[in-house]
Amino acid sequence: MGKIYNSITELVGHTPIVEFKRLEEKLGLKGRIAGKLEYFNPAGSHKDRMALEIIEAAEERGEISPDKTTLVEFTSGNTGVAMAAFAAAKGYKFKIGLQNGVSVERLKLLQAYQAEIADVPGELIAGVFEKGIAAFADVIEYMEKGVEHPFSTRQLDNPDNINAHYKHTGPEIWEDTDGQVDIFVGGVGTGGSTHGVSKFLKEKKPEVKVVITQPQPEDVVNSKVKGAEDGGFHGIHQVHNDDGLTPMAPTNFNGDLADEYTFISYAETLRAIHLLAKYEGIFVGASAGASLAVAIKLAQKEENAGKLIVPLLPDNGERYLSEDLQNVRPELEENVGF
Repeated sequence: MGKIYNSITELVGHTPIVEFKRLEEKLGLKGRIAGKLEYFNPAGSHKDRMALEIIEAAEERGEISPDKTTLVEFTSGNTGVAMAAFAAAKGYKFKIGLQNGVSVERLKLLQAYQAEIADVPGELIAGVFEKGIAAFADVIEYMEKGVEHPFSTRQLDNPDNINAHYKHTGPEIWEDTDGQVDIFVGGVGTGGSTHGVSKFLKEKKPEVKVVITQPQPEDVVNSKVKGAEDGGFHGIHQVHNDDGLTPMAPTNFNGDLADEYTFISYAETLRAIHLLAKYEGIFVGASAGASLAVAIKLAQKEENAGKLIVPLLPDNGERYLSEDLQNVRPELEENVGF
């Protein structure tokens, strides 16, 4: 019997997990790495899950409807692309404010989906970097001016973001690994995916270790990468230091679920991206590369011999070709330990 879908909204989720056996062999890894390939979602990233959940949960509560509501969000990344795609598929208007560091490819995708790109004053955007997460509310308030029925999707503190991954991503990992997952690796942007997945997995198997990927602070500031104002680490940032959670830790993130925080350099990120493309034919984005690099370092340890490590890989590298993500940089990667 044939199968014709009614909308791209029916295609979200059930992304594949692939074990990187050639990579394991070439690097002589002791642990196993199986990546959750989220770019198989219809709009190309793990943000598809939360965008759809936020919209449909609000619809079920009677808070929004396509005939009157304009969805509003402030983001530089895949959330915007996902919201724009599903707003189009469901008939909503979508107004987006862009943070610094948006790649050329993602900007063009937003234009393709005909999202309204707001002209946000530079001082408001600067406030986000000066004040941290709390300043996002100032930007959203500005963007809502003049909109008759605005609905802020609030990716940073919306529990539906967490629910998307607790209800779907976590269970998929559990089912596809037959409950054999030992270590889960993820970065933190909005905090929803790491929180939702970790909560589900730890309820099923309390001994599952959750490792949080964090970019080296000096790399974010000093990395000179063509087209990448934020140092290339799209979608993730530091959320933990010696004093606890940082001001950039979103409300959606639950540090109690994390067992370990690992800093990763941009050179290690690039090395992981290039090795995966070379040996597995899989080309991922920078945040995915960072979590893969952490997974590789974990798999090198004798204590993790035979353990199954699952990094969440949010998107693919095609969204960052304008930043030369595909180019091997020997001067950066020669001293990487894998």
